[in-house]
Amino acid sequence: MARAPLLGAAVSARSTAVLALAFGVTALGVTTPAQAELFYLIVGGLGGEAVYAEQFDKDTAALAAVARRTTAGNRVTVLKGEAATAEGLLNALESLRTRTKAADSLVVMLVGHGSYDGESYKLNLPGPDIDGAQFAELLGKIPARSQLVVNATSASGAVLETWAAEGRTLITATRSGFERNATRFAQHFAGALAAGSADINKNGAITAQEAFDYASRLVADSFARDGALATEHPQIKGGAPTRFTVARLATAGPPVEAAPASPEVAALIAERERLDTEIEALRGRRESMANDAYFAELQRLLVQLAEVQGKIDAAQPRPQP
Repeated sequence: MARAPLLGAAVSARSTAVLALAFGVTALGVTTPAQAELFYLIVGGLGGEAVYAEQFDKDTAALAAVARRTTAGNRVTVLKGEAATAEGLLNALESLRTRTKAADSLVVMLVGHGSYDGESYKLNLPGPDIDGAQFAELLGKIPARSQLVVNATSASGAVLETWAAEGRTLITATRSGFERNATRFAQHFAGALAAGSADINKNGAITAQEAFDYASRLVADSFARDGALATEHPQIKGGAPTRFTVARLATAGPPVEAAPASPEVAALIAERERLDTEIEALRGRRESMANDAYFAELQRLLVQLAEVQGKIDAAQPRPQP
């Protein structure tokens, strides 16, 4: 069955600046407070079976490479395989508690298997597992006010409510604790970040929302290709996902915006702002819409946005570097 093209194909190179504005994307260091830093904690749990162990290790390595490309290596902590123990994770969280400050940002990514017994979620690790409630408590003690937590494990949807917090964007691979099969989300999320495929607006930075939308679409398509019933349904909740830069592909400078030179340009800018508002409203309705309807409407608005910005650029040519 033919499928709609991925969103990136609809975005012209000419409109990259406006799409960066539309998604609220800001390259790290442009508007963040002085001395604010970005920290990563990436955990790759045990795979159990060889096929899962290999995939988890690959996903963890890809995420670590993205993190080190985005921030200083000493702000990236990676625990994987036999080293990803409960003790190691607790120590890493304690280190983040002492090293980070309120102005900082934190990305936590969990790859592997999770379990849920109807009451408690656990992240499966070598030796004793770590309880979801304990993990959330320790995470809440980390001063960084802007947080992104990506729980790509099976049964991860069990923490959608209990891990929610002010300033925290939470992504889970499943919509409940009862979707217990090994997930595909981590693979697609890591791959999209590593290859830059999720950078829909081609501005060199990938937001949490862009990464989530892209990976979710690939997950759904993979089940459709296999002719299988989807056993996972990724979810995103809270925070400011359109403004949280999770990966940086290249150094991106601040957008340059010339002052309106005519009433015609002013009208175009007003139209661009209207489309910005429509896109944000659409994102707010995401959970109540079917995937195909959501992505089709998002693509329609992005194409309109690109066309409007093309007219603005033509009317206000920017100096070439």
